[in-house]
Amino acid sequence: MDSVNVFKRYEKKFIMTRAQAEALLPIIRAHMSEDPFCLNGKSYFIRNIYWDTEDNDLIRQSVEKPRYKEKIRVRKYGSYEHSNPEVYIEIKKKITGIVTKRRIKVTPEEAENFLAHGKPPHREDYLGQQIIAEISYFLSTHKVVPKVFISYDRLAFFDKDNPEFRLTYDTNITTRRDHLEFDYGPVGESIMDSDHVLMEVKVHAAMPLWFAHSLSDLGIYLGSFSKYGKEFEILKRKELIENV
Repeated sequence: MDSVNVFKRYEKKFIMTRAQAEALLPIIRAHMSEDPFCLNGKSYFIRNIYWDTEDNDLIRQSVEKPRYKEKIRVRKYGSYEHSNPEVYIEIKKKITGIVTKRRIKVTPEEAENFLAHGKPPHREDYLGQQIIAEISYFLSTHKVVPKVFISYDRLAFFDKDNPEFRLTYDTNITTRRDHLEFDYGPVGESIMDSDHVLMEVKVHAAMPLWFAHSLSDLGIYLGSFSKYGKEFEILKRKELIENV
């Protein structure tokens, strides 16, 4: 993974049954290449810690589907046994359907010092400095703390003819609001049943015709799903039950 990444795109979500996902997979493989991190055709593991205010203001605003929303998280790639030492601080914004994501690779210590104590890491390159400045501004307007851990297995592809068209299959989505540490272990609550797969499509313009036709043939329809949003929805439902 590069040390600095900037993305601007549309993101579409689809909830598929396992049968639909398996039927679509050979069509995807015929037109797309696997992400280099999908070693031997296998998924890779992603862990995230979302930072939010004490009152969950960021996710509260997000689930109301405003024209503008933003999130900040720290992401780590690799399994518990074979993870990379670095992490990414990612700031993600959605403005009238267009998603922008800017991120920078840091050490865990740099991430903690930056997000918890307001001490930004030093970078020599212009783009790195820009992203640090953007995150610094966000932190000046939002007092955030670690709130939610979310992990999942991801199978990722990019189009052979148009690398800007990407899609991912996410399974085993697990969350928790305690032990907000990357290396605590695979402990948490599933927020999607094992018979379903979340497909996320990342595209700068229209989806390829072969893909649109395949979705229609298999009865796969556009949906709405946010991992953090779903976790928060479940949390609020539990609180309502407990207060009855």
